[in-house]
Amino acid sequence: MNWQMIWRTIYHARQYYITVVLSLVFTLTLLFSVLSLVNITFFASLPYKKDTELYYIGGELNYQGALHQQTHIQGLFDLQQKSQLLEQMAVYFGLQTEYQLVDLPQRPEVQVLLGAHNIFEVMGVEPLVGRLFNEQEQVGNKQPSAILSQAVWQQYYQGRSDIVGQSIQLNQRQFTVIGVLKQELELPGFHEAHQAIWLPLDMDETVNIRGIDGYNANFSALGRLKTGVNQQQATTEVSKLMKQASAERHPDLQHMFDYSGKAVPLRQQIQGDSGRLVLMLLAGVSLLTLIALVNLCSMQLARAVKRLQPLAVCYAFGASKKQMFYQVFRHNATLLAGAGIVSLLLTSLSFGVITEVAAEQLPRLSVLRIDGFMLFLTILVLLGIALLFSWIELSGVRERQLMASLQSSGKGAGKQLRQGTAHSLIGVQLLLSLLVLLATVHVFAAAWSEASRPTGLNSTDLWSLTVNYADVDNSEQQQNYHRALLQSLAALPQVQQVTPVSEPRVPRVRNQDRISNTQGEVISAARQIGVLPGYFQLYGLELSGQDFSAEQVGLEHHPVIVNQRLADRIARLNGKPALGQSIALSDNSIQRQIIGVVANTNFPGAPDFEVDEVFYPVENNGRREYSYLLKLSPGAVLTDTAVLELLRQQDPRLDLQELTTLKAAFAHFSLAHRLAAALSAILALMSLLTVLAGVAGIVSYLVQARRYQLGVEMAMGASINQLLRDNLLKLVQPLAAALLLGFSCFYFVTGISRIQPELMYQADWRLVFAVLLLLAFATLLCSFVPLRRVLLGDPIKALRNE
Repeated sequence: MNWQMIWRTIYHARQYYITVVLSLVFTLTLLFSVLSLVNITFFASLPYKKDTELYYIGGELNYQGALHQQTHIQGLFDLQQKSQLLEQMAVYFGLQTEYQLVDLPQRPEVQVLLGAHNIFEVMGVEPLVGRLFNEQEQVGNKQPSAILSQAVWQQYYQGRSDIVGQSIQLNQRQFTVIGVLKQELELPGFHEAHQAIWLPLDMDETVNIRGIDGYNANFSALGRLKTGVNQQQATTEVSKLMKQASAERHPDLQHMFDYSGKAVPLRQQIQGDSGRLVLMLLAGVSLLTLIALVNLCSMQLARAVKRLQPLAVCYAFGASKKQMFYQVFRHNATLLAGAGIVSLLLTSLSFGVITEVAAEQLPRLSVLRIDGFMLFLTILVLLGIALLFSWIELSGVRERQLMASLQSSGKGAGKQLRQGTAHSLIGVQLLLSLLVLLATVHVFAAAWSEASRPTGLNSTDLWSLTVNYADVDNSEQQQNYHRALLQSLAALPQVQQVTPVSEPRVPRVRNQDRISNTQGEVISAARQIGVLPGYFQLYGLELSGQDFSAEQVGLEHHPVIVNQRLADRIARLNGKPALGQSIALSDNSIQRQIIGVVANTNFPGAPDFEVDEVFYPVENNGRREYSYLLKLSPGAVLTDTAVLELLRQQDPRLDLQELTTLKAAFAHFSLAHRLAAALSAILALMSLLTVLAGVAGIVSYLVQARRYQLGVEMAMGASINQLLRDNLLKLVQPLAAALLLGFSCFYFVTGISRIQPELMYQADWRLVFAVLLLLAFATLLCSFVPLRRVLLGDPIKALRNE
């Protein structure tokens, strides 16, 4: 193999090779990344025995027109006892309590899940080391056992073979490790289930599993159906029994919402709405890939025209078409193999980025990898592109054209790309790009609008601190620690102001309870928050009426302040303003006067948290967790280490639950929308750049190939401006046709969306026409520049070549 000759060939055509390789690497990296997501979302099996027979069992609550995944907790246990159609069933949950492995120096936070003694039997998983739960871990025995995932075992305990029987400390409690899971588990709603620590069902530090009787999104069950039972039958029974349990225990709430249960295949529940997002990504990337391929095909056509004469020489010396095809295919396959290898490497690197930014939006990212299926698909795609490129390059290998090429001097019309073919390539690229741009700009506008929606409060230099008092059993002692901590926080030089609050402004879960009117009728499920005077001023929230006074804190018959949402609801129900009326909270039937109405707080990216709210005046009254709102000096920061040291000085039993800025806490909610906006912007930009590069390349080739003809026209008296105008008018026809066809397709889709409300799609016609104008102007500009450059280069000189 003559490497010097190969290098010389590549160097002389370096612009072609660089363009092809870079275009393919970028496009294939996007395509392979999205195809990997499609694989794990729709095709890759779950890590369970007979995974297609495993069902998710939970509840749905229709409240105020919105459907929420909320399960009546005791209804699950009723279902387990009364079901006639379920062969097996096991309850599990994972509250948002932040667990830390405090026996390790770095005190890492870990996901903790709690399951029934038969949860792993229902799953059909096996231990890698030790054993899994059995009858010893049944509800009620408080068995302090723990099962580690492989990830936790390897990351924090270095895969020690003697881990079984060892003690670990989660927060302030000790657990004995009884085993390590073999499989990386996947569960709906828990994106870190593959790296969780499992505890028995009754071992959560804040929840008494048999005493709690409400609705919660984190409680659910897994089950397997009896032989001959189908999904519809199971769902009917589950819904009936769970609805019955809900009505028996909470008859006064049934008029507020419609509650039902469901039994769906576990894969379907894990997939959730992410399937639609993945398919949208696939559609966008597929269109972008088509645009890139059309662009590259136009380059291959130009290359075919330039290589026609060398192929004609080979033909004249006796080379067969089969031999010429083999030579061309080998060249293209080698080129694509190199691009494919680089693309796979970049795809593998992209998995870490995807997992980091989309862990809560896309399921099963823990199994995202290049597997055998992806390698087979990669080879298939590369072979298809290599065959396409080879066919294009040899499309002109016909005896008549080869003979004409041998007789041509190199500038004749017989060697030029047909104008109709070039215009078709321009039109196809423009059509696909227009569809991508119209879709992505709408996604970007919707996602960015939601992500940038104002919260309604001023979060500048505000920090939220949550402290865990769970190990301090004495309520009076806990309150003393609370007061001492308030003084210590206020004494910190960077802290300007501090006020306690029963829970952070940005909660980890929805925490709602009932409120009633003066007739005892439940009117809403509201978030109830204990605050002190001055709390609203720290946030800059507008308050109508009165704030709490120091004398009202801790009173039995204390007043309340409601947010504007609840005030509007009360006004609609009673026909008069909420200010001055009375309501009863969930704790008792005492009527409490509304003395103020505070402005709403919005949660961009999480509108489910925008609920009715009631504020009442109270200081720490024995809660296991309590929060503190701190106003810091501009630019000042607090660290976990400093706060933890402060807590340890009070009492080693106090633990840091959470420390974050308000801006970071709100940003967490809008992460999915910001990600969607970023992805759509990248797709839109790459689509636009790709099509403009393609149009510029084709037009540049056309005008270069027509230099001889342009020289003749100029010699006959045509001016540069006249030639510019005439040639641009020729290009306007395919551009206008492509834009019109693209707009028609888009209008057709919007028409369908009007009769299909579930599509939830509304076109912004200002954006549509802006994209049309932008694309038309940009493509005309990309056509004008190469045409003008050739005309200014004096095409008459091209006549000397003949």
